[in-house]
Amino acid sequence: MILNHKVFGSSNHKIIILHGLLGSLDNWVTVAKNLANNGFEIILVDQRNHGKSFHADQFDYQTMCEDLKKFLDEKKIKKASLIGHSMGGKTIMNFTLNYPNYVNKVIVVDILPKAYNNDYEKIFSSFSKMDLNNLKSRKQIDEYFSRFFSDHTFVSFLSKNINRDSNGKFKIKFNLKSIKSNILKITSAITTDRVFNEDILFIKGEYSNYIDDQGLFEAKKLFPKLSLVTIENSSHWIHYENQKKFLIEILNYLRT
Repeated sequence: MILNHKVFGSSNHKIIILHGLLGSLDNWVTVAKNLANNGFEIILVDQRNHGKSFHADQFDYQTMCEDLKKFLDEKKIKKASLIGHSMGGKTIMNFTLNYPNYVNKVIVVDILPKAYNNDYEKIFSSFSKMDLNNLKSRKQIDEYFSRFFSDHTFVSFLSKNINRDSNGKFKIKFNLKSIKSNILKITSAITTDRVFNEDILFIKGEYSNYIDDQGLFEAKKLFPKLSLVTIENSSHWIHYENQKKFLIEILNYLRT
């Protein structure tokens, strides 16, 4: 099955953007429009078990890497630039290491190839306990998640995973069962003896703790030509919190 996607602009320089865990292509529409206005063709993709893409029991980085290769082959795209945020960043790191001939420019947003703590139980619990049948409005959804989380940006992010089905009833967009059962595969490190010997840009949020010195040291074993840019006044949601600076940095890199 082909991944759900949306295209913005038309150009020989195509850019694939992959969202993070529990996200969707909808999180990147504004960025896509801005990049398209600068002469690029942007293809936003919902990864498996997310957005409007298919649901499946199998959920790991090698599988998502193969999903991306199948997508590019289906669309007859021989070479593209890749941007990936968080989980999407790990997907494109895997893809870049396995299929470097498909890759033009690579931008990894606020994630490293290292292992991360599995701290998603509270999130999964909030979705599991939600009484979807009694929800009447999006305001109610925001209010519900606010009982679990204080960060308004994060509440808004989670709320976007609830939408209406063809009968007008609210439902969870992502595959909660598969993601929950495979979460340790998603938080694990990338382990490979492959090395990508071309330029690759990593972007860090100033207040984010996803990128640290030890993790960068290990990342350089896989990506020796890694360069790092820090975006001020942002945390993990860089493309939302400081989009202006984020766009400046990625355009500078894409045009080199």
